[in-house]
Amino acid sequence: MPDNKLAFLVFRRANLHTFCKKANFLRVLPNYNRKFLDTLLFSNVFIACCAVAQGAMTYHLLSLPVNYTVLAILGCATLALYNFSMILARPPHPETSPFRRVRWVFRHERSLWVWTGIALVAVWVLGLHLHKPSFVLLGVMGVMGVAYNLPIVHVSGRQRRAGLRQITGLKLFYIGLVWVMSCVLLPVAEAYHDDLHIVWYQVWQLMAWVFLFVVAITIPFDIRDIYQDRYYGLKTIPVLFGERKALVLSSTLLAVQMGWVWFSNYPLDIRLALFIASVLCLLFILVPPIKKNEYYYFLLLDGTLLLQFVVLLLVGFV
Repeated sequence: MPDNKLAFLVFRRANLHTFCKKANFLRVLPNYNRKFLDTLLFSNVFIACCAVAQGAMTYHLLSLPVNYTVLAILGCATLALYNFSMILARPPHPETSPFRRVRWVFRHERSLWVWTGIALVAVWVLGLHLHKPSFVLLGVMGVMGVAYNLPIVHVSGRQRRAGLRQITGLKLFYIGLVWVMSCVLLPVAEAYHDDLHIVWYQVWQLMAWVFLFVVAITIPFDIRDIYQDRYYGLKTIPVLFGERKALVLSSTLLAVQMGWVWFSNYPLDIRLALFIASVLCLLFILVPPIKKNEYYYFLLLDGTLLLQFVVLLLVGFV
């Protein structure tokens, strides 16, 4: 009997030890998940993947063969420009910032500079494989991306020069235009110079869809920054017209895009996929499923750019 009791106690202790190890692992696992998510989002790898997805969607919707060099350029260029913009907007004391993303970026600033440099080299090397007009377009987009934050223009009422984002009413239009040029015009330009058949009304239509969608999901970011933008004198849509009207504008742009998609000449499966993605995006904006923190903006809202292509593929497989 004593032997049985001793065996039971040993067995129980071993099980307890195993349970504690599992419990510790379960506590640590979310920590690792969050670190991975922070790295994915705040290093701008995720938004770079979204740009690649938008480029791939262009090839899919225009029935063009995929040019993987162009997609690689889109990913690397987006990574470099977003990192550069974030580092350039360094606040006075980033380590005390209330924003998790700002603290993460400037804790890893040296690594971000390295990866930005590597991305720029990759863009240059890959860009040499493009046709000359496409390479020029790529250069124009690069200049536009840098000028967005670089203090190059004098804005009335400000002592220092500012980036183009500080010009009243320009920010949303500018962001939408850069995304359209990157994810639609660049793939189309390279395909055109490869002597591929281009249906131009579909190109202009897709440019409008991407513009409407990007501007619609950018407005909630401006709503988030309304007090900060007001403090720094940035004349964004929410600052000029208020949060409620900004949300109405965002919803209206998405509704216009959804209606246009639904009544287009594309097959039902494509129209359905794009419509579903826009409906989900509208729900995310009007009825946020999670707390409005960095993960809401940089994972959920930015992720709708990736979601469009994913839903397009899923519906195509059904």
